[in-house]
Amino acid sequence: MRHFQNILTKQTMAVAVDFAADALRCIAIERAADGTWTRRVAFELPPVLLDRSMEDAALQEFGARVSAAGLNGCRCRVTIASNLFRMDTAQLPIMNEQELAASARFEAIDHFGVSEADFMIQHALLPCATAGRCGLLLLAAPVSVIRNATQAVMNAGLSPCSIENAACAALRAAEQKYEGLNSGLVAFMHVEAKQAVLLLIKDGQIQFVRAMQGDWSSVAREQETASNDNSQTDSIALDPIDFGGAWRWSSLAEETLRCMRQACGESSWPSRLVVSGGVSTDVELLSTLKGVCGMESASVGSTGWSTGNEELKSDTWAAALGAASLDVQSTSTKRAA
Repeated sequence: MRHFQNILTKQTMAVAVDFAADALRCIAIERAADGTWTRRVAFELPPVLLDRSMEDAALQEFGARVSAAGLNGCRCRVTIASNLFRMDTAQLPIMNEQELAASARFEAIDHFGVSEADFMIQHALLPCATAGRCGLLLLAAPVSVIRNATQAVMNAGLSPCSIENAACAALRAAEQKYEGLNSGLVAFMHVEAKQAVLLLIKDGQIQFVRAMQGDWSSVAREQETASNDNSQTDSIALDPIDFGGAWRWSSLAEETLRCMRQACGESSWPSRLVVSGGVSTDVELLSTLKGVCGMESASVGSTGWSTGNEELKSDTWAAALGAASLDVQSTSTKRAA
């Protein structure tokens, strides 16, 4: 019964687990009357590979941290790194809800080249300027990944109630905490270790989505490795390379520019680009995006979105906070009642 103690009482915390590419993160927050998010728990563990079951030693540590925090039995939201999802946009003729769901599923299977038995497929409606057609965001994730994430959370003593793409969860949190994201045309980018997701939002509605693959976690490592390699005495002397320069982000910035030109054309341009993820505070990243894309670029600053006894170690909590925010309002309402 110890694992289910919180099911028998009213849950006043919003709990989220984020299976990010660089770490497993767990957070529990409450919302004060003034709207402030207060962290009751926030911890990080080494990353978990979701293409297999969570290893026993890692699971024991995860369960011990959950138990020590008094979260046993709490329902929680789960987010998964966006690189584990296939995602893209599509257009279909306007049809009823049942027909649209079936057509979207067929479109995703064909577009992503996946098996219906092996992938969980979802869709969301997007605005579409073409008469007689509707826009769709298509998402597909391996069933094995969903199962492994769910099983790990359950075995740790939590009760998962939803699973979401980390980029979408990060956007939700940013909309609540970053001023101006719900008005006008704004670009939002969630940068993870293996993928960056660009979303264009107009008056609070997603207009365009594009996933860009890359090894963004290696940026810091490249500088150190290159420095060591260049110090070899038997190497040919070459002109020095500035591995710390902003050029390291040029490929991401140029692809972002191409995507925005495709989506916006010449008629309109986002007023700003807001970035989330661990590298979002990298000054070189922000300056490169600004220089290439021609608009103000800023970090969402997720470390400052909540208060707690311990400081968050990095700006990587947007996805977890966005997932937890789905339950923050409901817990506040219950407490007031």
